[in-house]
Amino acid sequence: MNSYRKLFESLIILLFIIIFLIGAGEKAVAGNIDELIGNLQSSDRQSRLLAVEELGRIRNDKAIDALLNFVVLKDEDWRIKIRAIGLLGEIADPMVSEVLVKIFNDPSLNGECPAIKWNTAIALGKNFNKGSRAVDSLIGALNHNNLLIREAAIQSLGIIGDSRAVPFLIPALNDKSFAIKFSAIKALGNIGDPQAIPFLKRIADNDNDPYIKGKALSTLKNFSYEGR
Repeated sequence: MNSYRKLFESLIILLFIIIFLIGAGEKAVAGNIDELIGNLQSSDRQSRLLAVEELGRIRNDKAIDALLNFVVLKDEDWRIKIRAIGLLGEIADPMVSEVLVKIFNDPSLNGECPAIKWNTAIALGKNFNKGSRAVDSLIGALNHNNLLIREAAIQSLGIIGDSRAVPFLIPALNDKSFAIKFSAIKALGNIGDPQAIPFLKRIADNDNDPYIKGKALSTLKNFSYEGR
């Protein structure tokens, strides 16, 4: 009987120790976050970058809020900002989604910097679901004068998989750029909307580039439709 009592008492003590350590750990993390947030205002670029990396790793509410406030700073180094945008793109949070859309659409926030626009377009593909406002923003970017931004928008639309994008992706099949055509074929395949089939068949039958033809053919094989 005494042995059971001692075991019970030992378990109680162990439980209190665990609770204490968890509390101490939470306080340490909270203190660390405050220090990292302070480092976001450092004049040293490397200190700000390291703070962004650590906050992106922690990912609690306070860390996310700090990153959201950071990415909308207008005078921040674009190289640090795109890293923060990339980290935010990996976080499924409605507030993150809204901020990324704003950065992508607002020249005062992206400074018309191609690197910021490209990275935000990629982040949008990771962060959104069908029917989101990001789809409209990415569709709008299909006419951007920067090829890399157009390509990133196409890739993200394919990842999101919203059929609303299909009529806007089809014209990209006739683009002069190999990268744009290839990405458009892949995106249409990912979305899987049958309205793209005749356009993909035309590419498979008539395009002069064997790689483009091959991609169109392999994409068509993945479609499920009546009369296949």
